[in-house]
Amino acid sequence: MAKIVFWSPEKGASGCTHTAIAVTSLLGITHNVSSLLIDANSNAKKIASSFTYYDDLINTNGFNDTNLGMNAIMRLIKSNKLSPDIIQNYSKPVLKGRLDILYSAIANTAVEERENVLSMSLIAKNADTLYDLVFIDLPKDPSDEGVMKVLASADIIVCVFQQEIEKLNNVLKKINSLDELKDKQKIYVIGDYEASSKYNIFNIKMKYKIPEPTYVVPHNYLFADACNDGDVANFMFKNLNATDKDYNGEFIIKTTQIVEEIIKELKIKE
Repeated sequence: MAKIVFWSPEKGASGCTHTAIAVTSLLGITHNVSSLLIDANSNAKKIASSFTYYDDLINTNGFNDTNLGMNAIMRLIKSNKLSPDIIQNYSKPVLKGRLDILYSAIANTAVEERENVLSMSLIAKNADTLYDLVFIDLPKDPSDEGVMKVLASADIIVCVFQQEIEKLNNVLKKINSLDELKDKQKIYVIGDYEASSKYNIFNIKMKYKIPEPTYVVPHNYLFADACNDGDVANFMFKNLNATDKDYNGEFIIKTTQIVEEIIKELKIKE
């Protein structure tokens, strides 16, 4: 039905993966839609270990299991056997009927890494026929052909950046200069956000004249702990009704705003 990409053109920490995890898990809990979150970053472990206890992944060799996730999918692509059902078979359900995750590929060379990203558009196209929403946590390199193909085919691009003013001007220039992003529905998100900073959301929007919808995912050390502990789903369920006076409530409320913007833009009816 729709493809949503989480992406930043700036290498280094941006909060992109944490934003993808927060938004997709909360959306899966609060809305009756089926979603797939694809980790398109080779050799990455953050998404997998946010929904499964790290020790369990180690004990079951989950990080290196080539029969699960992108490695299995890549073998099927090379043998021309890819289908939407197969993508679901090799994904891990984390919220039954609501959210599956597709583990990142293990890439031993730069060539393998490039092949993985180049195949992402085909994988997303197949998954799009089976899931209501396909989310992709995309590598950051704007010079990569595969990255550009995914951006060009996305329905919504969630552009994530942090409150680093020396990088922000460069980030926005890159976003505005890419043909693949012109006429695309974009949502800006400030990740790991600190409201007390001089460079808060209001000052950033004013300084850079950002016309697109702009939201924040607040810095929250308990959410970061949940990601490290493989306990994100439980964290979300536990704090779903927290108020804005609660530390976790502010995190849930702000993340919910991004979820609702996506639902509104895609005109999803449940």
